[in-house]
Formats: sequence, structure tokens, C-alpha cells
Amino acid sequence: MISEKLLHYVWKNSIYSTFNFQSTKGNSLQIIHPGYPHQDAGPDFKQAIIKIDDIIWAGDVEIHINSSDWYKHNHQQDEKYKSVILHVVYAFDQEVYINNVEPITTFELQHYISKQMLDNYSELVHSNFQLPCFQIVQSIKQETSDYSQLLFSSLYTRMIAERVEERQKTIFQIVNQCQGDWNETLFRLIAINFGFKTNSPAFEMLSKSIPYKYLKAHSNNHLQVYALLFGQSGMLEEQIEDAYYQTLQNEYFYLRRLYKLVPIHPKNWNLLRLRPQNFPCIRIAQLSEVIHHFPELFYRIENHTEKAQFEKLFILETDPYWQTHYHFGKKSKEHTTIIGKSTFDLLMINSIIPALYAYGTFSGKDDLQERAIDLLTQIDPEQNNILKTYQEIGFPINNAFESQAILQLSKMYCKKKECLECSIGQKMLL
Repeated sequence: MISEKLLHYVWKNSIYSTFNFQSTKGNSLQIIHPGYPHQDAGPDFKQAIIKIDDIIWAGDVEIHINSSDWYKHNHQQDEKYKSVILHVVYAFDQEVYINNVEPITTFELQHYISKQMLDNYSELVHSNFQLPCFQIVQSIKQETSDYSQLLFSSLYTRMIAERVEERQKTIFQIVNQCQGDWNETLFRLIAINFGFKTNSPAFEMLSKSIPYKYLKAHSNNHLQVYALLFGQSGMLEEQIEDAYYQTLQNEYFYLRRLYKLVPIHPKNWNLLRLRPQNFPCIRIAQLSEVIHHFPELFYRIENHTEKAQFEKLFILETDPYWQTHYHFGKKSKEHTTIIGKSTFDLLMINSIIPALYAYGTFSGKDDLQERAIDLLTQIDPEQNNILKTYQEIGFPINNAFESQAILQLSKMYCKKKECLECSIGQKMLL
């Protein structure tokens, strides 16, 4: 089955079985430049240069499966299509006119696309396999040439570029909300990722409920940092017979009156299907330690270059109380409250590195962007079913740079069957 995606790919990349082009009326055609893909409303390719017989034309190109699609899409009534100089179609089934007067030169592609490409494309899009490229990936993996390594490397680099660009858009939105305060921006990012999906919404609400300048102002007071974060989380609203709880509560009530703070509702927190080390109280205690020790956190990350330096910022002991508690007033067996390796890695991947990259863009400091990407190569890859599937068929995944690239590839290309936009999918067509 032919699709416009395939026709766009053939046209953009000039993949033809022969280059002796003629229009449907027998005019000689020379494609000097196919033009640039156009994503907005209007013709599919802009600024094309086409030689028709002895005349060179500059203008736009519109692509359809059938020439009659021009009328199905009502292009004859759209002023934006008056600049079309060539109508590229798979099958010519009807003459097409601009303003119903002037005929448009038509180029019928079905005579210039090989049957092998059509068969390969059909096999690709109709495959029942989760990853229809598995056979070619395995064959590429078995090659020992530099080409196979370059293929994966270039694909991963492109995926990472797209991923960090997406994330920095979100970060710039937060920067605007924080009126350009990068410390507050980083606090919000870290808080969100301390929630690890289940409690990310609650942590985001917590981070927005208190201006970071208040936390920073009290950062040298261990008790007050804990009181502000636990109080704003809504967890200090009950009456509990627990000395530590009551101390935090009394301190928070004073600070709440001072700053006219409003806590979030405790029902925002989710405890279902959570491991004890991920319980909200433990995560809030860990976050409190980071703020207490490193209130100027962004300055720190801007000047660190090695993963080990970042570990010192996050792998901290909490108040001893939390070593024997997961909740207020409920004693438990003694346990560690230090952030684990996998948690630290995820904080780096989802908070620190994107923030560092975005600030590099914001400040024009290319070295910060390079440092952010380099840090990804220092971190072990995540472990999940998506990555396991890709690794089993032959995709190399040795660090977070590669695992993040695969997650981007899966989300934006493989799941959407956008194989023509992937260098490995393109290889399958040939």
C-alpha cells in the first residue's frame, strides 16, 4: 500500500530507479533541488527548483497519491497553492488546474520507484513484530566495520538532541514561571522527580506552594527547612503524640503565620504500591537535606564536571528520626535513608542534566551543553522492559546516553511507525 509518507521520503531523498524523468505530458524534467519540507498549511515542499524542458522554475511542490486528491483536498480554492510548479503523484488519474484554468505539470512517481522498495515498505508497515527492523539490526550488529558503529552512533546522537530540546522547552516554561530564578527552577525540577511518577504531581504542587526564597532564607536552620517542606506538604495538620512531629509542627505554624503560607492537601499523596524507601515522608526528608546543605544548588551543578561530585550533593543522611520511621508516629525497623544509586541516576537524567543543558542554551555557554551530554555517558543505563526489548534484538545500550536515545526512538518513532524517519528503517527499504 502506498502512503504519502513514502512519496515524501522518495522525493526528499531522490531515491529513484531511473533519472530519465518526464512529465505526464512528455515534458523533460530535471529536479535541480526538491525544496524544503513544509510542516505548516500549504504545499508540502517550498523553494524547489525544477527544470521543465528548457525553462527553470522556482516554486513549491505538492505531493499526493492520486492527482485527483488535489480536488479532494480543495487546493483549487486555496490561494497558498497558486505557487505550485510541480504536482508529484504516485498515480495520474486526472488533469489538475490552478484556478481551473492553468494546468499544473505533473510528475507520476510510480514509473520511477522500484518494486523492491515498495515490497520492502509494505513489509515494514504491515509487520506484526513489535520492532520490524529486528533482522536488519542483528545483521548490523554482527558487522565489525566502522559503518555499523557509526549508524547507531549517529542515530543515538540525533535522538538525544531531540530529547534534550523537548525537555528544555519545559524547563524554559518553568524558568519564566520562576521569573528567571534558576535555583527555584532547579528546586521544582528536583522536587517533581523526587516523586518518581506516583507522587510527581504532589511534589510539583509542594514546590509551587512555597517560594524558594523562603527555603533559602532558612536553609542554615536544619529544623526550619524540614518544617517548611513537611508543613507545606500538608503532613503537619493532625494531632499526633510524637515529640519530633510536634517540634516540626510548632515551628511550621510559626513560619506559616509569618509568610502567610497555604499547605497543599495531604490527600494528594499516594502510598499505594510504593516501596518503603519511596514513601513521601522519606523523599521529603531527603529533599530537605539537599536544600539545607546546598541552597545555592544551581551554582554547584554549573561548576561540577564529574558524576562523583554530584553524588555529594544528593547522597546525604536525613534526620535520625527517619532511620526508624517511614511515617510520623509509626516506628519501624532501622533502615537507611540515603538515596540509592538508581534514584540518584534518575535524578541526574531527569533533573540535573536537562537543567544544565537548558542553562547552556539560555546563557550561550556551549561547554555546559557538552558537559551535560558527557555526564549522560558516565551514568549507567536505566532498566525497564522497553530497553530490554531493544537490547535483546541488538541495539547497544551501555550508558544513559544510549538508553535515553532508545527511549526517544521508541516513543517518537517506533510506536508511531515512523520508520521512514529512522536511519535503520530507511536502510530496510533499500
